[in-house]
Formats: sequence, structure tokens, C-alpha cells
Amino acid sequence: MHITVYLLLLASVALAMLGPQLGRRLAPAAAVRALTLLSLIATAAMVWGLIALAVGGLGRTDVFQDQAHSSPVALAVDDPVPDVLGALAAGLLTVSLVRALAVMWRRWSAVRALAPLRKQPAAGDLVVVKSDRPDAYALPGRSRRVVVTSAMLRALPADEQAVLLAHERAHLLHRHHLYAGVAETAAACNPLLRPIRDLIAFQIERWADEEAAQSTGSRLLAARSLARAALAIADATRMREPQGVLAYLRHKVTARVGAMRAERPTSHWGAVSPALAVTALTGLAFAEVTSDFSRCLHVLHLF
Repeated sequence: MHITVYLLLLASVALAMLGPQLGRRLAPAAAVRALTLLSLIATAAMVWGLIALAVGGLGRTDVFQDQAHSSPVALAVDDPVPDVLGALAAGLLTVSLVRALAVMWRRWSAVRALAPLRKQPAAGDLVVVKSDRPDAYALPGRSRRVVVTSAMLRALPADEQAVLLAHERAHLLHRHHLYAGVAETAAACNPLLRPIRDLIAFQIERWADEEAAQSTGSRLLAARSLARAALAIADATRMREPQGVLAYLRHKVTARVGAMRAERPTSHWGAVSPALAVTALTGLAFAEVTSDFSRCLHVLHLF
């Protein structure tokens, strides 16, 4: 591969570095959508770059040459990737894919473990679980449920319960679990995306907070509900939280309460310009690498 493949990998790094600043300048809903798209683009660029390097480098090894009946000289001229670099790219690609599959399996297993809750008696989409630990979370899937413990309901007055339920229903309505799943899988492939993963998780909760405030008509009520729930869970016996779901009190409660006490956030779209520029360059590099990769396969007699 020529220099373009390295530019493609650098572009994925640049996108990962631009993400946190972008996410802080947009309103929660816009931030979640933009950061998720950015994570997908950065991951695709990294994976495609590693595939191209792996094939270009390993294609020059004796074992591959014997199988493909191609000319190592022709490949070296057309696609000058050292075999050591090809092996390294193949190793990194394998690790990334294994990590991504592990994340997807863990998330699927966690949701599957909560499947019995879908069969419990429900008032509409609401399932109340008897427990001494205050908790609430959204359970996505075909039979979507909002799960709330009896302790959480006891801790909140009726108007604050309405905020909590609106928050969890916002998760289900906007399919927030899909954004969280994409972000976590992308971060598994590319560890540089972990800050973006964490920011997406926070902004998902902020999105649901804003939806709850709009639904109930009071930002202060939403802030009070969140703060009271946090105090209730702080006084409760520590227990393991369910994984693979979007819980009411899982991400930076203090920051979320502060945000709800302030004015409704707006997006500063000028902050998107650097990310758009890098994304455009990534697209050009992606197209060029695809062309080089096709030529490489032709030299290897694989296409």
C-alpha cells in the first residue's frame, strides 16, 4: 500500500481525538448521534486500513505466494508493504475483532439474563420488582419494559416518580441501547475511542434527562428527582447492578443534576467543522485505499 493507507489510519486517530470536544459543544441528542457516527467512521477507517496492510504485507510471504501463484516482485513494486508490518496489522486486526465479539456477546448475555423480567406482571410497560435497593432501568427488546424496584418508588414522591419513568421511557423510545452498543463495540476495536464511548454514555443519560424534563414540564423537578434518587441509593446496601441496560443512576449524577438546574443546552454547530473536514479526508483516503487494495488482489490473482 502507498502512503494513503497510513493517512487512513491517522484519520481514525484524529477523529478519536476530535470526538470529546465535539460532544461537549452539542446538545445531548445531537452529541449522541454525532459521536456514534464518528465512532463508526473511525472504526471503519481503522479496520479497513489494517485489512489492507495485512493483505499487502502477508501477500509477500512464501506461504501465500505458493498458494496464490503470484509474483513477489510485482507485488513489492505495486504494493510496498513489509511482511513484518503485514503480520503486525493482521495481529492487531484479530485482537480488535475478538474484543468486539466479546463485547457483543457480553451485552447479549446480560440482556438475556434479564429475560425473566419480561414475563413478570406489568402495568403497561412498567415492572415493579420487590427489592430493598433503589434502582430503575430500561429493558430494551421486543417486549420493552421499564423496571423499577419497590425501594425506588418508596424513595420518590409521585411527581418525581413521573420524572424517573419518563427518563426510562425516553431510553426505550429513542433506542438508546443501540447507540451505547455501537459505542462500546467501537471502543473495543479501537481503545482510542474509549473517551468517546464514555461521553456517549453520559450524553445518553443527559438526553433522557432532557426528555423527562420536557415531558413533566419542569427542569428543577427533574433535577430534584435525580438528586433524591441518588441519595436513596447512596444510603442503600451496595449490590451488583444489572449489566447491559440503561440505569437511572449510572453516569455522573452530580454533573447531570447541575445540567438540569441550568438552561436547556443548545448545539454550537461550528464545532462540527473540524470533524467534517477530517471525515471528508477520511472518505477520500478510504476510496484510494480501496482502489489500491483491489489492485493488490489482482496482483495476487485473488480478484
